[in-house]
Amino acid sequence: MASGTDEEYVVKEANLLGITKFFDDKIYGAQDDYKNFSKADVIKQIINKHNLEGYELIGFGDGFVEVENVKKAGGLAVGVASDEENQVGINEWKRKRLIEAGADIIIPDFKKTELLEKLIFPEE
Repeated sequence: MASGTDEEYVVKEANLLGITKFFDDKIYGAQDDYKNFSKADVIKQIINKHNLEGYELIGFGDGFVEVENVKKAGGLAVGVASDEENQVGINEWKRKRLIEAGADIIIPDFKKTELLEKLIFPEE
């Protein structure tokens, strides 16, 4: 799991959500040395450290850069175009930007996980 949020907060949030057990020590976040930190570098680090191929990477994000970086690495990019103002549906501006960045799938939120799982893992 990787996030642009400071790593200590990503770990704290993962603990609160009860998902740390799925990632062990593989939780990555922004470092204090922000001038030398980039999402692309984190993706490369994850791929290299865990001997992955790009197609084994799935990225979820609501920003242009992370979607673009996941696609450049060969991964599946899920764009999250949530409408924070109305708390329901898709923000059309975000949707357009995420498609421009190369998102493979656009979702409004994580409420329909069974449908998302079928899209990502169709043969299971």
